[in-house]
Amino acid sequence: MASSIMHLAVTNELIKKYTFKDINRLKFGAVLPDAGQKQAGHIKTGLWGYNKKGYDFEFFRSKFGDLMKEDDLYLGYYLHLVQDACYRHFVYDIHHWNSHTPGNVEKLHNDYSIINSYVADKYKLQNDIKVPSEFEKESINEICFYDVNWFMESLDKYFNEVPEGDIFFFTREMADEYIKEAVEACEKELAALKEGKGLITCYDTSWDNMPYSLLETTLNTRDLGGYRIDGTDRLTKYGRVIRSDVANYPSEKDIKFLKDNGIITIIDMRNSEEKERKPHGLANLEGFDYHDIPIEEGSGIPESVEAVPDSYYKIAHSENLAKVFKTIANAKTNVMFNCSAGKDRSGVTSALLLWLCGVRKSDIVYDYMRTKLNNEERFKQIHENFPEIDMNIVIPNENNMYRFFELIEESHGTVQALFEAIGIDAELQAKIVAKMCK
Repeated sequence: MASSIMHLAVTNELIKKYTFKDINRLKFGAVLPDAGQKQAGHIKTGLWGYNKKGYDFEFFRSKFGDLMKEDDLYLGYYLHLVQDACYRHFVYDIHHWNSHTPGNVEKLHNDYSIINSYVADKYKLQNDIKVPSEFEKESINEICFYDVNWFMESLDKYFNEVPEGDIFFFTREMADEYIKEAVEACEKELAALKEGKGLITCYDTSWDNMPYSLLETTLNTRDLGGYRIDGTDRLTKYGRVIRSDVANYPSEKDIKFLKDNGIITIIDMRNSEEKERKPHGLANLEGFDYHDIPIEEGSGIPESVEAVPDSYYKIAHSENLAKVFKTIANAKTNVMFNCSAGKDRSGVTSALLLWLCGVRKSDIVYDYMRTKLNNEERFKQIHENFPEIDMNIVIPNENNMYRFFELIEESHGTVQALFEAIGIDAELQAKIVAKMCK
């Protein structure tokens, strides 16, 4: 993320405007995350079913909120995370940086080395940071191991002027622009801390992760945790309910992951033909509680793009979908449910679960659309093997999910009323919400 020199520049600008108790502890805290082992010091967390990442500001405040008010080391550390969130927005969203292009990260770090002396001179920085005595006893060490000796040696090098070279991406002008924006972001957070409201959240500053699956032998296994309950600061819990495509051949690593996380209630929504063609790899495996709950609706391809929301409506009213929800509500363990591709039957099931928990529709649609990315290779194979199929019907489209919401509201008014209509009463609904949110 932003170089340590830029963090110090932001801190120096804040010192001009605010009174702090201990400037050295503030500065040390402002660069300390960069000394964290394997970047653990930046307290990144998974969000949106692990499809996004964010800085876990809530976690930091829960552990060190009181210390932040009294000890500038902890305040400086927190403001470093705020600055990094600002930096991600600055380089990725505004300047369209791509860290996945081979060599780009190394070239960016070379840019830092070139402009560090410029930043140090312009913002009148001095290499005067000292490690607090008995640092190893500080509570911040609960986060991770900090290699402060290595970092202080590195900091010395950052202040050394290097020969001029060609800037690849991050220019001096960009450094000035970023520092100005980061100062403003920190000022906003300092005001929010004083008032005790409007604080930055991991959810608000999250960024996209690469498409992935929780299991190495599937394409589309995702967690329904990490979604904000609308109007609150609470998120759905991780590890409770997992959506997936079918795990035909789970590896030992997959099996261990599921067992280690208590995800041993398995719900297979494929019909008998699908199961006969490709048996579920966890169906007869010791340690798993496998439930065969076939849903015929949605097992085929709709006749047209326009028919997709109607097919979702039929899935939602399937008699067996009610059995799926009852199984989730009453499961004593964490749950993974699947269809074939984890797209339609799993998509509708996921949407209804998140909607019942109070997740806003745009976030539910985001979860639905991740299948388009995760199943890209699967969709290519379908097109190659069945060129006559209209892929616009097969590939997820956000309009299909929004229209599905409309159909439910037109016929039932609320998602709770839908659950009631299919036999999931208020008590069972409450059990589902508690499983996913508490």
